[in-house]
Amino acid sequence: MEDYIDRGEEVAKILQDYYKDKDGWTLSKKTKDGASISYRHSKEFDGYLYKGECMFDAPPATVFRYVDPLPDSAREKWDSNMKKIETLEWLQKDKLRINRACTASAMMGLISPRDFVDLILNKETDSYLSTNAVSIRYSKCAEEKKYVRGWNYPCGLICEKVEGEPNKTKLVSLIQPDIGGMLPRTMVDSAIPSSMTSFFSELKEALKKDGISS
Repeated sequence: MEDYIDRGEEVAKILQDYYKDKDGWTLSKKTKDGASISYRHSKEFDGYLYKGECMFDAPPATVFRYVDPLPDSAREKWDSNMKKIETLEWLQKDKLRINRACTASAMMGLISPRDFVDLILNKETDSYLSTNAVSIRYSKCAEEKKYVRGWNYPCGLICEKVEGEPNKTKLVSLIQPDIGGMLPRTMVDSAIPSSMTSFFSELKEALKKDGISS
C-alpha cells in the first residue's frame, strides 16, 4: 500500500513539474473554443508528452467531477473515446485506486480499441484538483483479445483554480501513452492531438447541456 501511495505522489509531482516547465513545447493544435494542444519529447519513452489546456466557465470541483474517470460517472457518459471504465481495486477510499479504461477505435478504425490499467491518485490542494495516473502491472486483470494493452507513462488532469473567479477553471491534460501495436509513429502523432481536442469540445458540450456553463 505504501508503495502505491508513494508512487501516486511521485506522479503528482512529475505532472506539476511538466506543467510548470514552459520550455521545449511545440504548438500542435488550437481550436476556436480556446483549447490548445502542445507536445515535446517525453523523458519516459521514445514518444511525445502532450499538453492540452482550455478554460471552462464552471467551478473546479464541478469540472473535476466531470473528468474523473470512474465507473457510472459523468465522464463515461460524455466522453466518446471512453467505452468502459472499471475500478479494479480501491486502495484508499476516494483517493487512490487501480482503474481499467477501455478506449474506442480511432482514425476510422485504423487504430483498434485499447485498454489501460492504471494506478490513479486523486489530489486536492489550495490551487488545484487533479488525477495523477501511471500504468502498472496488475495480475488480477488479464489482457483481452479485443483490446491492445497500452501503457500510460505519468499522466493526468489538473483542474486549476482561477484566483478571484470561483466559477472558472483552467483544465490541463498531460498524457504520454504508448498505445502498443505495430502502428506507424506518424499515425499515432496525428491521432493523439485530435483526440485531445475532441475531449475538450465534448466536455464543453456536456457542461452546456447540463446547464452548468453557457
